[in-house]
Amino acid sequence: MKIGAYVLIKLKAGLAEEVLKAVRTMTEVQRAHMVTGIYDVILYVEAADLKVLGELVAERIHEIDGVSSTVTCIVVA
Repeated sequence: MKIGAYVLIKLKAGLAEEVLKAVRTMTEVQRAHMVTGIYDVILYVEAADLKVLGELVAERIHEIDGVSSTVTCIVVA
């Protein structure tokens, strides 16, 4: 069973469009939205397991130019 999670992303100023374009190419990303509030982008992702989820966030999303920080919220129900 896949693991669902919301990834909340804070960005460096002026790079939202570039970040959205990059994350939308990732097969795990089901939805990607630019939002108002403390975070700039919210993703809904599905990964095969916790290891894949961790790699997605730590090694792929954090490597995108413009991403300054993330919070991952795993769906439990």
